[in-house]
Amino acid sequence: MFGLSNEDDPMERFQMYCYDTLNSYFNPEQYAQLMFVLKTIKTIICSCAVMALITMVFAGIALSYCVLQIPPIANFILLFAALLLLAYCEALHYGVIAVEKWDMEKYREQFPRAYKSWKLVDTPHKVKKFIVGRQFFVIFVVFLISQITSFPHVPKDFIGLPPGLILALLETGLPGVAIVLTFGQLVSQIFVEEFTLQFMNLYGVEFVIRLSLGAEWVGICHTSWGLFHSTARLLCSDVKRAKKIMNSQNDLTQLTDAEAAAPVDTRSPSQKIRGPDFESGLHKKEPLTWFDGIRYLWSTFATGCSIGIILYGISIKAYVLPTPVPAAYIIAILMLANLFFLEGLMIAVVATQYWDPELWKDVYPRAYKLHKLVNRPDYVKRFIIGRQFFTVLTNFLLGQIFTFANFENPGWDPILFYVVIKSGLVGVLTTLAFGQLMPELLAAEYPLRFMDLYYSYSVTYFSLAFDWIGVGHCGWAVYYTTRHVMCGSIKADAHGSPHEDTKQSIVQFDSPEVFVKSQSFKEGKPPPKKDFSPSGSPSSVSYTGVNAEEIDVIPGGNSAL
Repeated sequence: MFGLSNEDDPMERFQMYCYDTLNSYFNPEQYAQLMFVLKTIKTIICSCAVMALITMVFAGIALSYCVLQIPPIANFILLFAALLLLAYCEALHYGVIAVEKWDMEKYREQFPRAYKSWKLVDTPHKVKKFIVGRQFFVIFVVFLISQITSFPHVPKDFIGLPPGLILALLETGLPGVAIVLTFGQLVSQIFVEEFTLQFMNLYGVEFVIRLSLGAEWVGICHTSWGLFHSTARLLCSDVKRAKKIMNSQNDLTQLTDAEAAAPVDTRSPSQKIRGPDFESGLHKKEPLTWFDGIRYLWSTFATGCSIGIILYGISIKAYVLPTPVPAAYIIAILMLANLFFLEGLMIAVVATQYWDPELWKDVYPRAYKLHKLVNRPDYVKRFIIGRQFFTVLTNFLLGQIFTFANFENPGWDPILFYVVIKSGLVGVLTTLAFGQLMPELLAAEYPLRFMDLYYSYSVTYFSLAFDWIGVGHCGWAVYYTTRHVMCGSIKADAHGSPHEDTKQSIVQFDSPEVFVKSQSFKEGKPPPKKDFSPSGSPSSVSYTGVNAEEIDVIPGGNSAL
């Protein structure tokens, strides 16, 4: 890490100063031992802090201080059930994507439930549907947990704490952030990364996958697709044109003279090379059915109504967070914007992890700077962990503002009123549409442009800083403490992955996002032919570990969503 200094990075300068200072007193071996001791101390301190916050959660629920005013035993049951569902959803985000391309037939007898679950998500289209539906339950569960672990009814002199500390620790839901991050997200994600098949073989995995696919099927997330297509058409139509030029040119050059001259074959080059689902270098859009129209209409109507309820609910101060109305509006807007960047950068950083940044250094300077910051030894992992905390904290604050526990019932049916107004469902739909799915789809299609946005670098830096102070260390402590007990025999019998995990090397390619900045594109010409293979012969370029042909991209292009 210290060999990759960055003079513009204050954290890096501070680390270099500490390193130089300590290096004058210790030899390399002693320095490594000191760093191990300091890391262990930080893990212990952070773990103790998390356990203290969890104790506060249990005490607050037992004493009925939480937002959700139901019997404590019911709140405890809801909390554990919500954490279990969240742990499954977070782990399956990795597990489903990991096993999609695996040959699961050889594991059919050893892991029958994993095989059955895999059949539900064995194509990219099915995986995409699962991820969209899963996102709804993730945000809904986090909003629910925020109602259980936030304590607006706590006495101002609770256990002798000063009012300011009570506000920061108990009324804002900070203890809930700790329990969600550790037990609802990080532990399950760490386990599934090492024991993928064993996790996929657990009871309940198939149910959660079907639940997520069902949420997508009813169209609850279709507003996000509409927002994505509208935003992409408004801001990135030039990249789409660039992709069409590059794909068409690429398909044309792959045809033999005989194929190109065949008079009886009226197919376009894209159809001949890529199949009947492609035309003019791009994947054909599936025609909308009447059912798609119904899903778009009701999803848009529900989201629009949710926005109206939120604006009115905030105006009458029906929310939970103890703050004035103007501040609530400002916090809501800022947190949605923050979540927009956090969700999109998760996709963009991982997608471009093995891209050669020198190819777009001049045309996307902010994306280049971000790439150089995060792509250092262990920095991507650190970013993911720190970002996880940042995301949960942001969602909890949104949950405090978008949950209207103080909204008076104007005469509706009590159950309907609770579900529509007081449960936080309106906040879930709004957050899902504007803060989660839309940025994820945009970042998947246009990762360089997303990374080049103003504030992307700052969000990445803050995420790394959160990991540096140890917010996720308790999750690692729980994992290493329980791994031998829960998975020791499994690890000895069978590995979680069907093949050895390997790191992708740096890849070079022609990107539509880079081509659109070139003079050739401005003149309407195809990009000059480049050869990125070391030997000078055509090569199959890999895109974040997957062959380009498998995800409908030109070599090095962006995926066709």
